[in-house]
Amino acid sequence: MWRRRLRLGIAVFGIGLAAFVVFAMRPREVRVPVAAIDRVDPAATVETRGCDVVQMKGSRQDLRVECESQATYADGRTMLKGVTLTVDNRAGRTFVVTGNEAGMGANQSSFDMSGDVKLAASDGLQATAGSASYLQSEGIVRAPGPVEFNRGRMAGAGIGFTFDEQRDTVWLLDQAVVRFGAEGEEGPMDVASGAAGFARGDRYMRFERGVRMNRSGQIIEADEATVFLFPDRDEPDRIELRGNARITGGEGMGAVRAMRARDINLDYGDDGRTLEQATLAGQSAVELAGAGAAPGQRLSAEFTAVSLDAGGAITSLSSRDRVVVTLPADKDAPARTIRSVQLTGSGGAGQGLTAMRFENAVEFREAALKDRGARIARARVLDARIDGATGNLNDARFSGGFMFEDGALRAQSGDAQYNIGAGTLVLRNKDNNASPFVRDEAVRIDGDAIDVTLSPRRMAAKGSVRSVLQAASNTAGTRRPALLGDTEPVNVLAGEMTYDEQARKAVYSGGARLLQGDTVIQADTITLDEARGDLSGTGKVLTSLQLTPEDSTAKPAPTLLRAETFRYGDESRRAIYDTKAQMNGEQGDLHADHIELILKRDENGLDRLEARGSVQITMEKRRASGATLIYRPADARYEITGNPGRFDDECNESAGKTLTFFRSSDRVIIDGNEEVRTETRGGKCTPKSPN
Repeated sequence: MWRRRLRLGIAVFGIGLAAFVVFAMRPREVRVPVAAIDRVDPAATVETRGCDVVQMKGSRQDLRVECESQATYADGRTMLKGVTLTVDNRAGRTFVVTGNEAGMGANQSSFDMSGDVKLAASDGLQATAGSASYLQSEGIVRAPGPVEFNRGRMAGAGIGFTFDEQRDTVWLLDQAVVRFGAEGEEGPMDVASGAAGFARGDRYMRFERGVRMNRSGQIIEADEATVFLFPDRDEPDRIELRGNARITGGEGMGAVRAMRARDINLDYGDDGRTLEQATLAGQSAVELAGAGAAPGQRLSAEFTAVSLDAGGAITSLSSRDRVVVTLPADKDAPARTIRSVQLTGSGGAGQGLTAMRFENAVEFREAALKDRGARIARARVLDARIDGATGNLNDARFSGGFMFEDGALRAQSGDAQYNIGAGTLVLRNKDNNASPFVRDEAVRIDGDAIDVTLSPRRMAAKGSVRSVLQAASNTAGTRRPALLGDTEPVNVLAGEMTYDEQARKAVYSGGARLLQGDTVIQADTITLDEARGDLSGTGKVLTSLQLTPEDSTAKPAPTLLRAETFRYGDESRRAIYDTKAQMNGEQGDLHADHIELILKRDENGLDRLEARGSVQITMEKRRASGATLIYRPADARYEITGNPGRFDDECNESAGKTLTFFRSSDRVIIDGNEEVRTETRGGKCTPKSPN
């Protein structure tokens, strides 16, 4: 057994020795030297050619980092060359950022990229910048320098850029410029601002630090602006302007030419261009387009809301607090300004505003013209009717404490209508229990209803009319009848009256009663002409006149006259009473068909009296009758003619073709012969011998 084991061991040793000899004697191989590595950065401690790192959240890819090369340094920094970042956000959208190089934080937590940085989002957003950074915990891409971006018809540029993947927002931090290019019927829009943000998911854009938009020639400016876009396209559905908001010109605003306010909201139609509603707050102002090249209406207030139809015509309007509406001058029409606390306006489709209602502290003002001064009206409420095609004011209806000024003219009533075209005022209803009235330097008229034509000025009043004609000495161009004094006003009461200021003529009817001092004139109708100095009355005339007596020391006594008609003319100095005339005064009680008082030229005294037609006069116990009578107050002489004329007292009777007798004596002159005829009538008469 031991021999067998020895032989086996010798055999194994021999085989191993032979193998060693063979191996040792084989031909030698030539070794090729390893090629030197081309270093990206000799300062790097680790360099890698190419990289592709995928970061997962659960089963979903969250971040992928690809690069051409990677270098890690002793201080822990990692730099990537030719880097591409692919980020998936929570909404399922992705974006890709590429750059020439990037510094990567630990565990791919952050990236600082530089050199031709580009961002591309899955919804079409693209942006380019010189450098950018991405912090994974925030999900925000930041670019500090100049940047440009575009998406569909929208493009922009600015200094400083952020893209928030979680909120899906884009911000230009400074010197922002955004342009919406024209597309089909959608016009271009250029926006410049200090900063701009685009919330793509929420469909709005935000502009800050001074914004200026240009929409097809329409300029929109404000300190800040928010543009809410339609869900399906980058076209404004609503624009909110905050701080120093201004809008001028352009298409889509229809009748609105310009707007200004602290804040403005604009709501557009489905086309994104036609303005449907504008809401203005804080010192708002709206300018409407006029006919052709003419200026349009202007409105200012603290708060204003305007609604427009599809054609751009205003269908409704409301304003409050310090409301001012200015209607521009048109041909011969003056400019008009209306102020109030509140305004509401309405109109029909395609017609524009046809009515405006002003409420509380209303002031209506018309500018002066060459031939007249300004006109001012005040009331609690004004309802204005407007021509929708031209914007001209046709009719103004005032209610509640109406007051009006036109030069020296003043008017007041509870309610009033001002017909602009006709230039007339209609005054109605009481104000605080005071009837309507109108006055100027010549006359004041009160009545239940008063109509006024402003130029040339005429007035008509009805119902309990009371008028006061001012003293003629204080009114230029006035010639008051001598039957009336110049230094005292004349009061007239009537059922109705008309007054023509240019002609200085007043007509009172319906039981008229004129009073001045102790002078009274009553008639169904009284006409007073203060241009000619004429005065007349018709129907149941009664006058009580204060004539200057012959004896200057005597107290004036009233002279009463009645007739169916009465007229006085300053040229003739005659007061004429016709039809059933009767006179009662110091001259006696006189009846005749016709009585005339002829006044002296230099004073309101009686020069003579003439009567004709069935003349009868009674003086105490003396009576006379005839066809005509002439009375001369200078010597108190009566002259009667007739066939025959008669004179008698209690004891005597005289008759003749002409009779002359005297108030202060018993002298009677018959047919030129002075005599006394005595006829016994019984009683205690003492016969007198004839002369």
